[in-house]
Amino acid sequence: MTTPLSTNGLSRLLRLIGLVAVVLSSLSVPLWHHPWLAAGAVLSWAGWAVWALAPALTPVTVRLCVFALAIGGGLTGVRVPGSAISALVAPASALAMVGETLWFGLGVSALTVVCLGISILTTPGNVTGVVGLLIGLVVVGLIGWSRRQARTTSEQNRILVEQSRVIRDERDRAAAMAERGRLARDIHDVLAHTLGGLVLQLDAADALLEAGDVQRAAERVKASHKLAVSGLDDARRVVNALRAERFDLSGELERLLQDHRAVGGQVRLHADVELRGVDEQVAVALTRAVQEVLTNARKHAPDQPVALTIRDADAGFLEIEATNPIASHWVSLGSTGAGAGLLGMTERIAAVGGSVEADRVAAGAGDAARTDAEDGLSAKEGRWWRVRIRVPRR
Repeated sequence: MTTPLSTNGLSRLLRLIGLVAVVLSSLSVPLWHHPWLAAGAVLSWAGWAVWALAPALTPVTVRLCVFALAIGGGLTGVRVPGSAISALVAPASALAMVGETLWFGLGVSALTVVCLGISILTTPGNVTGVVGLLIGLVVVGLIGWSRRQARTTSEQNRILVEQSRVIRDERDRAAAMAERGRLARDIHDVLAHTLGGLVLQLDAADALLEAGDVQRAAERVKASHKLAVSGLDDARRVVNALRAERFDLSGELERLLQDHRAVGGQVRLHADVELRGVDEQVAVALTRAVQEVLTNARKHAPDQPVALTIRDADAGFLEIEATNPIASHWVSLGSTGAGAGLLGMTERIAAVGGSVEADRVAAGAGDAARTDAEDGLSAKEGRWWRVRIRVPRR
């Protein structure tokens, strides 16, 4: 099925004017005394009429109209002034059509030249008019070519603008998704860190109340209150960190360790590196990763010590290794969660060019595990959980 071509009002008006001009200028010649002149002129008129007045033009119809102008106008162009106009318009229009190949425009131009050659051979004299007609044919051909180039450039610019808009929309959508993911990780880090500790403290208080130890239960409730306040402060710090120009990595890590100890956790920090000068985004990602490690340790191994080692790695990387023995008994919080914390930590570290490894290791594997073994802290059955994080300093 052939799709109709759109034609604006100005184009139709110009073609209608061209039709009128061609017909009026042809009436000065006694066409009806020469049947072949009349046939050529009428053929070009028909091409003009369909081109200007047809309600819907298909590509095939347009080609036929242009061929009618080239053949009818070319064969009678030397004797009929109106046909000369048709002979000049045909190649110019064919070359200017962006929807057609360049070979179509060149073919129409060649056809027009051949038909004009026949008209010249059958019409003696009038050399000046013939030369002028040939020069005009070259000029309008160049005009058609120039218009084709302008239309092609305009279409390419339109496509480029559309592609730029699509790319901009995709970039904005990707940025929005990345921001949503970052906010989701921040929310998870704050809530999991605080609520996980609260559940542990309240479980312990409930057990102490059942045992009749009201004083220690009250201490656990007070610790829960402190943890809730700390969680609220942590949420505020997340907001403030988004606004702050600098991020204190050492201070934030020390706060996390204090919070972990405040809810009954055990943690040892072994650091022999300078943390100043670490990129701000890297520092934020490291802080959230350590927070997730400590939260997971409280959930899955609440009675086990955590060893945290920070050291310089090769090629300008910073490495953090956290190990803790795996609990040998069932933990109430151990079955909670769906791995969102570890996934979020991995995504956050990957976003700053780092990597995360989390796996089970044998007792004594890793620097932190060996240090704990030296301190007399060993895992039952020799099983440890290790998280190793590598990030670039800048």
